[in-house]
Amino acid sequence: MVNHDAYRRELEYLTQYAEDDWLGFSVISGSVGTLLGRGGSFHEQLALLLRIVGDLYDAGARAGELTESTKDPFLPWPWDKAEVLTRITADVEQHSRLPDSGDICWFAVP
Repeated sequence: MVNHDAYRRELEYLTQYAEDDWLGFSVISGSVGTLLGRGGSFHEQLALLLRIVGDLYDAGARAGELTESTKDPFLPWPWDKAEVLTRITADVEQHSRLPDSGDICWFAVP
């Protein structure tokens, strides 16, 4: 079980990060580790990762790709929250590990 106050603090940090810069999965995965501590199963880690991503989405962050364009350096995915979570779940389960930055997507508040 994750401490509610600790979760709220991590989510606030991640939301601010996504407002200021590109948020990669290594930072989110680090938050998962901080909140679960050692010994969390892959299933528990994935569930918490998806909870965080869903809450980031609710806070205005969007998943997307970094581009080489100076005009539009971030291209949000065109899918809704459920579709984003489904895609991330499939990609994470395929590799059987939490993603690193540069894997799957990035997050930003457009």
